[in-house]
Amino acid sequence: MLSVDSTKFTSANQYNMNAPGDSVYSMFGVLTRLQKLADSYVLLGELRGDLMNVSESSDKYLKEINDFNISRENIYVNIKNYYDVINNCNYIISKLDTNVVDKGLKLKLREYAAVKAIRAWTYMQMALNFKTVKYYEKPILTVADAEKDYSATECNMEQLADKLIADLEPLQGVTYPNLGYIDAYNSSFSYFPIDFVLGDLYLWRGSLTGNVADYESAAYDYHDLMYNNRLIVDKNNCSTWTPVNNTISSDANLNWIRSFSLNAGEVITTIMCPTVYGQSYYLDSLNNHHQIVPSAIAIKNWDSQTYYLNEASNAQGDLRKYGSISYSDATNAGVSTDYTFSGVTSSSYLIYKYKLYQQNVIVYRSSLLYLRYAEAVNRLNKPKLAFAVLKYGLNSTNMFNEKIVPMKEKGSPMPTYMNFSDSRFLNNVGIRMRGLGNMDKDTTFYALPRMASMSDSVLYVEDLIQKELSLETAFEGNRFQDLMRITLRRIKNGEGDASYLADKVALKNPDIRAKLMNPDNWYISK
Repeated sequence: MLSVDSTKFTSANQYNMNAPGDSVYSMFGVLTRLQKLADSYVLLGELRGDLMNVSESSDKYLKEINDFNISRENIYVNIKNYYDVINNCNYIISKLDTNVVDKGLKLKLREYAAVKAIRAWTYMQMALNFKTVKYYEKPILTVADAEKDYSATECNMEQLADKLIADLEPLQGVTYPNLGYIDAYNSSFSYFPIDFVLGDLYLWRGSLTGNVADYESAAYDYHDLMYNNRLIVDKNNCSTWTPVNNTISSDANLNWIRSFSLNAGEVITTIMCPTVYGQSYYLDSLNNHHQIVPSAIAIKNWDSQTYYLNEASNAQGDLRKYGSISYSDATNAGVSTDYTFSGVTSSSYLIYKYKLYQQNVIVYRSSLLYLRYAEAVNRLNKPKLAFAVLKYGLNSTNMFNEKIVPMKEKGSPMPTYMNFSDSRFLNNVGIRMRGLGNMDKDTTFYALPRMASMSDSVLYVEDLIQKELSLETAFEGNRFQDLMRITLRRIKNGEGDASYLADKVALKNPDIRAKLMNPDNWYISK
């Protein structure tokens, strides 16, 4: 088979994906290219934030990211890898015939939509990291194509959002293709739901332009994904202290860890990173060798929370700490052997989430979806609805409770993005209940104070959402961009300046504050 005397070959512009399996194999190719972005997605999103830090053993490239001084030689940052994904997506999009119909179904439309969602997500990551991107939709297949001047297509995040929203909106409702299993993992976790990507694009555009209608569009898209895919913050996946005689005991059930399992119903999208075929994946080794570590800020965030069992019994500390970090590289049992982490310095910690990833990078999961929804509805002047996401959970009981979500926020008629009456939301709980007990019953430690104005309430709840993101989604790749989005929104609205981001990162790295007071320095030089 290897001794072939044929002189024939198929060039890129001759390959038209006409065979039944061609689109499937091409999808695998895109997913392989996507793997090259996995490490940088997490490292750029976390090391530039306040929750992950470098250590004495960190290599110089990690320290460059941490210090916002990234060289062109940095092995974790390569803009060409992003364009590689985009070019492969463009090729598939240009070749797929979406008019092929079998039994009334446009078979290749699903692959078409899936590839467009991956392309949109990749473009979005580029703009968030490099500030501007060269936007193009036709594949570069020849030297002549590569030598063209694409500077006229340069877009910032706002301009890019306009293009990507228009591109994705017609594809809402298209289901995912079924590629079966890849390396024992269900390929459905490799897809970027169009509703999630669109929601994020609307959220970003609204933050940059001040257009309130974009927040409403984001809320609709996030809710559609929740409803259509039965996505909830499952009360069965909450870590709890075991009560004895209605009092907190010394034993705990660390069920929150299950929310990272691919069969628990909460993981939405992953980038699979198997190394068996020669692809690189750095996160696990960087973690094992303590080249990346939890910051003291991250640890303080969990330790300063109050766990609530009842009025007579509470304790300090968020149980989501156990499952986020560990000083054991062993099993779940290893995490739970010492709830105090006594005698352990921060440089000894491992990021346990990366153990749970099992050579996957989790991009989207239910908790993040609900927190993004809360961010959107809060900016629609519905702070109590957003607060309900954090404390109570969105289900029929809580939505009909006037003390939780008042009628003035529901309006008449109530918008469909606020409809959580279906039984699929029955077990939906507040995000804080993942590791802080019966927060829905707490009237002492976590409550909304009476504010002087609606704008004050919105800003107060937005701060709570930002803090909850640090507790629930630490080390998952979103932190710096979350701080960016909130800060840029407040700058746009005249509600603050760059210190919102700079002050938080400076708690970890004091020398960097002055640099970060200029938003241009948030981005990587190309």
